[in-house]
Amino acid sequence: MAVVYVVQKQLMLDRETGELVPRFDLSAAAEFGQLEFLLSPSAKPFDPEPIARDLHAGLENFTEDDYLLLVGNPVLIGMSTAVAAYYSEGIVNFLQWHGKDRRYVAVRADIDEPVVAEDE
Repeated sequence: MAVVYVVQKQLMLDRETGELVPRFDLSAAAEFGQLEFLLSPSAKPFDPEPIARDLHAGLENFTEDDYLLLVGNPVLIGMSTAVAAYYSEGIVNFLQWHGKDRRYVAVRADIDEPVVAEDE
C-alpha cells in the first residue's frame, strides 16, 4: 500500500481543553495510503543539516507510488520535495486539496525531466 508522507505535523491549542490538537483534519488523505509525518511541529529550517538527515531517513523508501502532502513550513516543504525526488528518480505524487469537492486529488510530477518548448 502507498504511503502519504506529510511534511510537518501541525498542531494548535484547543481553547476549550487547553490541549494541543491537530491543526488540520487530514483524514481524507488516508484514501491514498497510510499517513506518515516526516517532521515535528517544532522543526525549523534555520539549521538545515539535521532536517535533511531526518528527511532522508523518513523518505528513504519513497517510491513513485507514494504521495507527498505539503503541509508545514515552505522551506521544509521544498527540502522534502527534493529528497523525495532523489529517491524516486524524479517522480513525485503530490496531494492537492480540492475545496469545491472537499477531497484530495493526486498531481503527478516528473521533476527530473525538463520541459523544453518546441520551436514554432
